[in-house]
Amino acid sequence: MHNFTKLIESVDLSQVDKNLFKREWACSVVLTKDRKILLQMRSDDRKSFPGCLSTFGGGLDDGEKPIQALIRELYEELGAKVDEADVVSFGAVTEAVTKYTELVYVYFWHDRFGTITGCYEDSPLYFDDVASVIAHPKVMDYVSWLLEKCKNRGFLV
Repeated sequence: MHNFTKLIESVDLSQVDKNLFKREWACSVVLTKDRKILLQMRSDDRKSFPGCLSTFGGGLDDGEKPIQALIRELYEELGAKVDEADVVSFGAVTEAVTKYTELVYVYFWHDRFGTITGCYEDSPLYFDDVASVIAHPKVMDYVSWLLEKCKNRGFLV
């Protein structure tokens, strides 16, 4: 178990002014139908966090709720048909790596029905368990944090 107390801060959305953040993101750990953890390796030419292992998701559009953004992004990036009822929220966090200026809504989604049609952004990587992901040399802090939360809830091994 990692100590993320200086890297990741949970955000109480009822107590914070979201306007204090430069950007809002929605992202998810994805578990495939065959129970593989699916993450993406960001390309080396990306402006932010090139070559890093991250979740799928992206920025919120104007007027969009986090869950709407997540469902849209998973469709755009994976071709996935996501039912909101199948998504588990882990709240929102902010990270040291962005100097706590970005708000990230974090989720877990299991593609139980095999709706993923491909990977249309960066490169997909599949893992059997959380330990394999955590051992990756360029896994982003929030990803490790979220994976451990998912494991603690029994969603992942």
